[in-house]
Amino acid sequence: MKKFICNSLDDTKKATEYFSEFCKPGQCFALYGNLGFGKTTFAQYLIKILNPKIENIISPTFNIIQTYPSEIAEIWHIDCYRLKSADEFFDLGIDEAFSSCVTVIEWPEIIENLLPSDTIKIQFSKKDKQRIIELK
Repeated sequence: MKKFICNSLDDTKKATEYFSEFCKPGQCFALYGNLGFGKTTFAQYLIKILNPKIENIISPTFNIIQTYPSEIAEIWHIDCYRLKSADEFFDLGIDEAFSSCVTVIEWPEIIENLLPSDTIKIQFSKKDKQRIIELK
């Protein structure tokens, strides 16, 4: 099991660089953890690694989906926090991204059974002032 102890944003960026090596069309990353544990920061770093030209990477909390171009594949940053059911996921057409995009999903619990079998599941936790990022 891969585990990163993050004492700074620089440590989080290094952890993200490790996971970015797995990016390819159709790769899904599911980010688990409580509010304020670093999921959005991780997603922002990952998007920036895949396309350094992107200036403004915003959280998809209210829009549910933000998309970004990259040379590898289109990136879909998804936040399922506001979804009330898995049906909403299908209604928004998010499942279409699984086959050709890099998807980064925050709060994936409501769609857990819909995630592709090769999804990289990453757990975010906090102990004292340290953030912990590890494969779930």
